[in-house]
Amino acid sequence: MANWCSNTVEFIGEHSQFEYLEVLFTAMAAKEKKECKGQLPAFVNEKDTGYLFETRWEGGILYYETKWSPNFGVMKHIAEHFRIGFIHRYAEPGNMVYGEASYKDGVFTDVFLQPVDYDLCGFDEDTDTYTFEGNTYESNDEILEILLERKKEAQALQDLNNNEY
Repeated sequence: MANWCSNTVEFIGEHSQFEYLEVLFTAMAAKEKKECKGQLPAFVNEKDTGYLFETRWEGGILYYETKWSPNFGVMKHIAEHFRIGFIHRYAEPGNMVYGEASYKDGVFTDVFLQPVDYDLCGFDEDTDTYTFEGNTYESNDEILEILLERKKEAQALQDLNNNEY
């Protein structure tokens, strides 16, 4: 049985395209419910992996699950089909998968945590809490978000430095 990766995708582009996205994902969700299996858009090759499960479109944001890991290829197909970009947040805690990918103007980037990042979180079994930099947390979600934001800032700085030369 697969571990489930939670995905949240915010699309970037012409708002006129968002109506088409809403129709697409609402239809996929209905088809999934009827057929009891994950779905791909019709314009994505069936041989591609990355089927969407538990798909919902709420407030212009796409929420869904995938098996094991995020489905970047499928999201890129969708973005290219509708000529838009996206910000794709994903998490599968059981396999230490946590990150944020983006796609804009044909450029794909992915910033994610490594196993060494998870080692920065301490866990106190007696209190069932997490520790990080001297602070205590009820869950490691906030810690992972802090670490990811730091990686994104470091990547942005590196990209800026690379563009200067």
